[in-house]
Amino acid sequence: MAGGTVRRPTRRRLTPLVLCYHAVSDDWPHRLALPADLLLRQVDALRRLRRVHVTFDDAFRSIVDVIPALQERGLPVTIFVCTGFADAGGAPLLIPELASDDDRDVAELATLTWDELRTLASFGVEIASHTVTHARLPAIAGEDLSQELEASKRRLEEELGGPCDRLAYPYGRYDARVRAAARAAGYSEAFALRRLARDRFARPRVDLYRRHTPIRALGRAASSPFSRSR
Repeated sequence: MAGGTVRRPTRRRLTPLVLCYHAVSDDWPHRLALPADLLLRQVDALRRLRRVHVTFDDAFRSIVDVIPALQERGLPVTIFVCTGFADAGGAPLLIPELASDDDRDVAELATLTWDELRTLASFGVEIASHTVTHARLPAIAGEDLSQELEASKRRLEEELGGPCDRLAYPYGRYDARVRAAARAAGYSEAFALRRLARDRFARPRVDLYRRHTPIRALGRAASSPFSRSR
């Protein structure tokens, strides 16, 4: 309009699509592991449509080699750590669901040590909480629940020298009591998996595995209960 100011339409800012991975291996056929090349092809497909934030649960040592490629793409990376296993020198995550007598499984389930986590943090990787022991939080008593959340946060802050603001619930499981306990422990937000709760203490994530081709990853993300704007 002559003599006036042309206003451009505002664009709603999409929230990041938060992806959840576990182990990375080209030849370990475990359900939690996928090849690095497939992970990167999934990420590349998704980031054409949406900002992407890559997270890894459990802090398996096998994820280290793929992190530089993610950072080269300008993507934020968060590792959710079970501090009891870091305190044990990067012990294998031999929780009941993953228990195995196979030497290969035990080796692949090795987790990152505090020194390795400090190194990753120095390169800009966020290190956050996945509790102390990978407990099923809705199933444990109030005092034990507080211990899982508070002790993990405290150990991360002691070892890494900075605040620990984020938590990922093991197995993606939570209820109202767990969410309240996470808030009381001092976290600023917490992540689940594909369930929707309009609360920063139950942020959804898209968990991806080796069965998801890039096309299937796009479909899985499209069906996720993410809020489209903030």
